[in-house]
Amino acid sequence: MTKIMVSTPVKSIMTIFIFLLIIPLSNIILYSNNDKSILVFSKVVNQTDDSGFSELYNLSNNKNDSVYGQIQSIDKNNLSLVWQDSNFKTQASNLQDRNYDIFFKNVNLGNISSGETINISNNSGFSEHPHISSSGNNVYLTWVDNSNGHKQVFLRTSDNGGKTFGESHLLSNDYVNASNVDVYSNDKHVFVVWQQTNSTHSSVALRVSDNLGKSFGSEKILSDYSRDSYPKVFADEHNVYVSWNVDANNRFHPRVIQEQEGLTGNKPGIYFIKSEDLGKSFSGPVRFDYEDSFANGKSQVSAFDNYVYVTWVQRDSVNKLGNLFTAKSSDGGQNFTTDQIPISEDQILDAANLDTFAYQDKLFTSFEGSLIEPGFNNSEGTEPTFNKEIFQFMRDYDQTGEYTIYNLSLNSGISECPSITINAVDNIVSVSWEDYTPGNHEIFMRSINY
Repeated sequence: MTKIMVSTPVKSIMTIFIFLLIIPLSNIILYSNNDKSILVFSKVVNQTDDSGFSELYNLSNNKNDSVYGQIQSIDKNNLSLVWQDSNFKTQASNLQDRNYDIFFKNVNLGNISSGETINISNNSGFSEHPHISSSGNNVYLTWVDNSNGHKQVFLRTSDNGGKTFGESHLLSNDYVNASNVDVYSNDKHVFVVWQQTNSTHSSVALRVSDNLGKSFGSEKILSDYSRDSYPKVFADEHNVYVSWNVDANNRFHPRVIQEQEGLTGNKPGIYFIKSEDLGKSFSGPVRFDYEDSFANGKSQVSAFDNYVYVTWVQRDSVNKLGNLFTAKSSDGGQNFTTDQIPISEDQILDAANLDTFAYQDKLFTSFEGSLIEPGFNNSEGTEPTFNKEIFQFMRDYDQTGEYTIYNLSLNSGISECPSITINAVDNIVSVSWEDYTPGNHEIFMRSINY
């Protein structure tokens, strides 16, 4: 999970009294959505235009398989990048001949080839799915690794802006397989969530540090009824927000809990919980499921002061195409309304991976979607062609008018897995993604002035 970059404190310190409330689905109101979106393509990079696109940056720029990049803004000319990259054992392209490690680099956009690349995991196992968060000069990196014979969650920290890192810390237990880790930092607190599975249970777990990641409290189980969830965490002052998915076709049914299958906790959907005491205790879960049709999907959670957003991709069991939804709250997550993001009128189909960030009353969203390629003429009776692209848009909390969806990638290769970061000082939103256009996966990035 990325964090905003600001030069001075811009947020008011607020004490928020929130009743712990489980919101039934009947109380989640759907907005009447009359707004229209405008699709703008990234080939227009002339800075005299209103589009405000930066040039396209290749941040990894190697011949390996560079995937799952995550970025963090430092200032308008610099950012931090963590990604998963293949170290080839042989010259063969077979995946079995590769060893993936986690790499970190502070990137100067004026000279990308400069700066040191650090191998964070640096072991014989398979290291995957890194995430980054930072508070001041403290940088926190998490990933999953199977060097010890099963998947485990690791963390490394830096107290000098990523110049050097301390030793790896194991956060998950030895008796589970862990995956899908996420991290967020808030002042001296660090929050790490992940999915874990053993022979009888599949859970969403959380550990919290209150001393800049030097040590962590005991593991807290947030959910004990789903596998293949992708938990996400966000913190704002004393409030901690966590969301995760429960997919219809991936629910975990050990015999010891089969009798509970009819309970709310086993229903497919996006789940959300909140804490007002830095993760010591949590409210009961809220479940989001548009028109009770959720088959599978992924979520992101983000907040700024009293504004809380849970954004997700939802696929149903009929057409299996992903649509975008946002549940938004202006009272600290006490009450929500849902908003479907209209993307099909721009010929964007099947939304997939996404990332979000809230700043003031705005929500910045980047997502992966399949685009009907420009120039297709439906009247000619031909089948449309599609390509996965990376899109970004910004919406105010109460926005009902026109807004712009930017196509950041617009190329012939498959573009996927976006990461978003905000530079509020210079009004810049940056999005990175993995792209196969060069013939191997690279981490690309483009920025927009907002």
